[in-house]
Amino acid sequence: MKIPESVRIGGVDYKISIVPNLREGNTVLAGHIDYYNSVIELSDTDNAGYHARRITLWHEILHGIATHAELDFDKADEELIVTVLSKGIYQVLQDNRQMMEE
Repeated sequence: MKIPESVRIGGVDYKISIVPNLREGNTVLAGHIDYYNSVIELSDTDNAGYHARRITLWHEILHGIATHAELDFDKADEELIVTVLSKGIYQVLQDNRQMMEE
């Protein structure tokens, strides 16, 4: 899976940026979605590698879908749901590439 330059979520185009040393305060982040500036940031320094960065992209996309759909999750519940689904979606796409090809 190639990381695209942008992705459309809920009718909004989000630019995807690779950011060195991505942080929120003192917390190191693997990814972050900025709804106000329509940007998804992925860490360049998380040492997680190819697959983890792509799972993180799905993680942030799913946060975007939940927000644009106005789903009202408890923050901890949303994080768990998004984490489980991002790993699951990535696995299905990796294991079934032929299904996605024309």
